Amino acid sequence: MKRFHGMEHQGRLILAAGLLACLPVAGALAQATRPAPSTKPAPSTKRAPTTKRADADGRISVTRPGTFEIHVQGADLRGVLQLLSTQGKRNIIATKQVQGTVTADLYGVTFEQALKAVLASSGLDYLDEDGFIYVHTPEQKQAIMKSKVEPAVRVFHLSYIKAADAQVLVTPALSEAGTIAVTPAGTVGISPSKTEAGGNSHASNDVLVVRDVPSRLEKVAKLLEELDVKPDQVLVEATILTATLEEDNQLGVNFNALAGVEFQDLGFSASSTGKQTLTPTAITGKDVTAMNFRTDFSPIDGGMTFGVFGSDVAFFITALETVNDVTVLASPKLLVVNKQRGEVLIGKRDGYITTTVTETAETQTVEFLETGTSLVVRPFIGRDRHIRMEIHPEDSDGGVTAAGLPHEDTTEVTSNVIVRDGHTIVIGGLFREKTTNNKNQIPLLGNIPYLGSLFRMNKDRSERDEVIVLITPHIVNQPADEAVGEQLKDDAERFRIGQRNGLRWWAGERIAERHFRWAKQHLRDGRSDRARWDLDLALSIRPRMVEALRLKERLTQKAVWADTTRRSAVKYAIQRMIMQELGKPLDGVIPPGKPRNAEGLDAEVKKAFGIQPRLEPPLPGEAKRPRPAQPKPAAKPKAAAGKAKGS
Repeated sequence: MKRFHGMEHQGRLILAAGLLACLPVAGALAQATRPAPSTKPAPSTKRAPTTKRADADGRISVTRPGTFEIHVQGADLRGVLQLLSTQGKRNIIATKQVQGTVTADLYGVTFEQALKAVLASSGLDYLDEDGFIYVHTPEQKQAIMKSKVEPAVRVFHLSYIKAADAQVLVTPALSEAGTIAVTPAGTVGISPSKTEAGGNSHASNDVLVVRDVPSRLEKVAKLLEELDVKPDQVLVEATILTATLEEDNQLGVNFNALAGVEFQDLGFSASSTGKQTLTPTAITGKDVTAMNFRTDFSPIDGGMTFGVFGSDVAFFITALETVNDVTVLASPKLLVVNKQRGEVLIGKRDGYITTTVTETAETQTVEFLETGTSLVVRPFIGRDRHIRMEIHPEDSDGGVTAAGLPHEDTTEVTSNVIVRDGHTIVIGGLFREKTTNNKNQIPLLGNIPYLGSLFRMNKDRSERDEVIVLITPHIVNQPADEAVGEQLKDDAERFRIGQRNGLRWWAGERIAERHFRWAKQHLRDGRSDRARWDLDLALSIRPRMVEALRLKERLTQKAVWADTTRRSAVKYAIQRMIMQELGKPLDGVIPPGKPRNAEGLDAEVKKAFGIQPRLEPPLPGEAKRPRPAQPKPAAKPKAAAGKAKGS
């Protein structure tokens, strides 16, 4: 029996040890499994030190330091926030507008993740400031954020876009509290006026003044960086070719018969142009019988007239062929900014008077008829380098009659076309041909075969007109096209020089140029005396040759006005006032005492008058000659301190 009781006691000890070994596993299972609401947790003699629990329509547990496990079903939002505050030991404050319920199952989330998830389920947000978490609606948070951001003011200087246009484009990028101010619009147009000169209006580039939060100001700056860019320019060349061909052919017979009369006695003559004239003279004592057969009923100027005349008969054959071939080529060019209107007119304006009559008054006004070659264009440049143009080229000729009525012959086209950059397109043209056959003859006789030509006049006229209008636009590449412009400017100077060289060798202009050229050659050879001699000869012929005057000043080291007298005391009144304020001698800067350069003037005088030193290349041999010593500045101004050398 004792042995049995001992075995029973030993079995109880083994069972107790097994139960103790199973307790940690049972505790872990109890934490992972959610118990039914009516079931109480089994009592345990030992609890894990890292686990805390609290229930309110669910459970929020701290599974390990810094992480949470949340299980709630339809729980009140404010209660869940309170449990988060308690378990996370954080200060959470919710406004009155924070309402709602929460249903969530979250595992192993941090406090911030749990808070964001819970608030996002109800469409709420929060602010974390100074250790406090404030829960707000999105509207409340936006209003708070706006109130905390201090607005700033920024000035944007515009180069190419108008301030009014920029205001319209950047306004959508501003916040509700953002404001924008612009400079007043500048005056457009260049019409002449005797009263409008701009006054004290804004004279710098357009400016935008924007007041908004810094983030919005950065967006505005990026927008303006893309909008305020240099516009493209278009060089438009219009070619108007007009060709007119007129051809006249005339053939006629003139047969005169006067019985018993010598044609020489009647004063008959035939001019070298083929035009016959018969000068009437008195015929006395003769029995005259006259006949006249003509088929050239109108006088013919030019051509050939062949005639035979004797005592009683004169017979003429007249033939004329006239060819008029006229070709007019007009090619105006115009450089214009994108979307802007450009116009060029090379021609003349003839004035005429128009009269307007009403019941009570009569008004006369002067209007002008513009003739010549003109081009009006407005280009629109596309991103694909195609150019749409509203264009109107015109070539006209006309004038005003003696009666004051205007008349005009014009070739013009108005069109709206699209052309690729650098390509040529025909925008208009005309071909017109007119043929006229005139036949004048003596009835019946002119219809005789072969012989009828003696009694017939044929006149044929052919007119042909051709008009072609071509357009070539080109988007300007600024650096390359500027280089071409410089070349064209040099060509214009070459043209001027060539025209001058075409003068007779004894012309004064040519002689003065020749002496000036010899003077520079003498300087290069080191013969300064002969250079001065040729300069004097050139100036004796052309006293206003500025280049020769400057070169002479550099050779003599004194101004050309150094030896002249002052002609007017009023002309230099302001200069004298300035020198008087500076306490300097008056003749130091006023001609004829003003030096050729500013080396001899005091720094104070140069600053007052804005005189800058001249940058001139050295003359041949000038660098080798010692420069004259500069006078040392005296402690007190003297009477001759600012005088020029050689005054």
